[in-house]
Amino acid sequence: MALRTFVKISNVSNLSDARYCAGMMVDILGFNIDPSSESKVSESDFNEITEWVAGVQFAGEFYDASIDQIKESLKSYPVDYLEIGKLDIVEKVGLLGKPILFRLEINAKSDLEGFKSNLSYLDELVKMVIITSNNQKLFDEIDHEIGYYNGNLKLLKGYGISEDKSLGNFPGLALEATEEERPGYKDYGQIMDVLEMIEED
Repeated sequence: MALRTFVKISNVSNLSDARYCAGMMVDILGFNIDPSSESKVSESDFNEITEWVAGVQFAGEFYDASIDQIKESLKSYPVDYLEIGKLDIVEKVGLLGKPILFRLEINAKSDLEGFKSNLSYLDELVKMVIITSNNQKLFDEIDHEIGYYNGNLKLLKGYGISEDKSLGNFPGLALEATEEERPGYKDYGQIMDVLEMIEED
């Protein structure tokens, strides 16, 4: 059964999450393949996980990597998307030939004030924008901005997600996977609750 909205899962690091999410028909599984990160998924683990799932696309997630490191990673990780969060490298990453997911953090009023101008800049450069925030006071305002956005980008809500049927009204959702407690044993927690909530009737 399909989901009522587009869903991307980040920080996938085990087969349990990958198989469950693929079975629930999420759209993109994201893997931390940033060479500067201690939590990077190894090439062998990435291959082992992705070989077992079908019907879903893969994103390589980068945090502090340089453009050269991202380019080098593409030789070992066959991903469909590149996810970054730094505005100053967007145009260079775009030259690598993969569609871009951009992580846009809104943690202060000043970030919210620059929301529209940032989306305008990203409009021709990336495919989707994942909006994150750790400031609960801004959640309603961000929801409002997403609701009134009429540009070309798909905006994924990656903040303040709770098990509510209204989640299916957003253009997309970005959820985060968690570590496996031990091989083959996994509590899917929020991911299961949210995905079951937005399943089509």
